[in-house]
Amino acid sequence: MMRMTLSVFHTLAIAALCGIAGAVGAQSPADAGRGRGLYENHCTVCHTAKVHSRVNRLSMSQAELRDIVDRWQREEKLRWSAQDISDVVEYLNRTRYGYGAAVR
Repeated sequence: MMRMTLSVFHTLAIAALCGIAGAVGAQSPADAGRGRGLYENHCTVCHTAKVHSRVNRLSMSQAELRDIVDRWQREEKLRWSAQDISDVVEYLNRTRYGYGAAVR
């Protein structure tokens, strides 16, 4: 009986650790509200709404938009996580671009 209890305990412990490891590495769905906050706090210093509606805008797809957001956050040394970048891209895509399905 004791041996079976330890076996069950070990199985549960391993399952719990796997769940924690998976949760740490997993990225949550993009949050446009959080992206708006990041954008307003860090990007509107230089950008007005006009930058997103100009005829010769830089991004032509959501993947290009992600690359631009990532490049500028690195340029400004913001050290954003992949989640931060996804959130800002989601906000911009919903409010300015409307490119379609998310690209990660």
